[in-house]
Amino acid sequence: MIDPSGEIDTVADVLVVDGTIAAIGPNLADTAGTDQPGVLPPERIDCTGLIVTPGLIDPHVHIMAGLGDFCVEPDDAGVRRGVPVVVDGGTSGVATFDIARRAIIDHAATRTRVLAFMDPNQLYLATRDFICHKLEIANDVKNLDEASLVESLERNADVVVGLKVRVCHVGDPEHSPFLETAKRATDLPIMVHLGRFPHTPVIPPRVLLQALRPGDIITHAFRGAGGMLGPDGKAVPEFRDAVDRGVVLDMGHSGTDFRFREARRLFDQGYRPDTASTDLNIFNIGGPVFSLLENLTKLLGLGVELRDVISMATTNVARAIGHQHELGSLAVGRSAEVSVLRLRDDGPFPVSDGFEVMESPLALEAVGCVRAGAWIPVTTPVGTYASVGRTWGETSEDQDG
Repeated sequence: MIDPSGEIDTVADVLVVDGTIAAIGPNLADTAGTDQPGVLPPERIDCTGLIVTPGLIDPHVHIMAGLGDFCVEPDDAGVRRGVPVVVDGGTSGVATFDIARRAIIDHAATRTRVLAFMDPNQLYLATRDFICHKLEIANDVKNLDEASLVESLERNADVVVGLKVRVCHVGDPEHSPFLETAKRATDLPIMVHLGRFPHTPVIPPRVLLQALRPGDIITHAFRGAGGMLGPDGKAVPEFRDAVDRGVVLDMGHSGTDFRFREARRLFDQGYRPDTASTDLNIFNIGGPVFSLLENLTKLLGLGVELRDVISMATTNVARAIGHQHELGSLAVGRSAEVSVLRLRDDGPFPVSDGFEVMESPLALEAVGCVRAGAWIPVTTPVGTYASVGRTWGETSEDQDG
């Protein structure tokens, strides 16, 4: 059992009763049970030789399937890949969020726990053709209604963890009214998309970095040509200052938004992801991303220690989204969100960032997860670069996938 939140790295059993972690300790499987007539004995999941962690959390996916044509099904990003909790990365704006919640988050068929970042625009849809940017409503201030935004945040406070802002400007590249509206509307974390969009201009990285508050999140922080590195290969002052004041660095892999080259340069200077999201969507679920576990394998290949890698998908995410009181820890009394993983050392394992292939000596793969007390095994093999190879189309480096 590895639980970075409690600095736990030991052999132990986890006892789950009525969807809650009831006990953690050695040899619980030998004593757990009941002598009450008519009560079934507990289900036992043999994890010998495996790793038990707090439930993995992917803090940036697109799973509002049916809202546009960009999203995967929530369980395809979540429990079917051993990930009990996912966070939608701003697929929906304010006006469509309630129907998306009914259709996905609260739907009886959704087994994964779904939280969400909301786009502050009234109308925003994440689509394969960037329709809101093509129609230039993503950068139209008439698409903002701060009062309605605040009302929606209050109404959906149980599932919305923050706002996802596309930092478009409307003529002044030093100012994004969409970011400023989000900052006025909430103290919740704001996740910002680092990179360009077709059709609509965005404020430059140095301006964006200076505008972020402690606890705000940069997704795609390790993308190519992201502006985090200067011509000398060193982290720019605005980036260093942002990290020093508590801005969170998210991997945000997507199809083209994580580069081994940039990661190595920033890692060497002491800057690593706080969180290891996938930005999973229809373009990259078949590669080069595949799953959160493939992301974690890439980090192992880049030399990150196993315990730190697990932190990037559990403890750190729970803290970043303000849910450390209920997620990211194997603690008695908490809802039973647990992941079971296999650490493979029979490699090497080739992995790709979409441009470069490298070999990792280790790989993590999902065996299953416990979601709200129910054991959900991974029954369908999840693709990896090692098993599938290159299956995705060419995407230019300066286009967001």
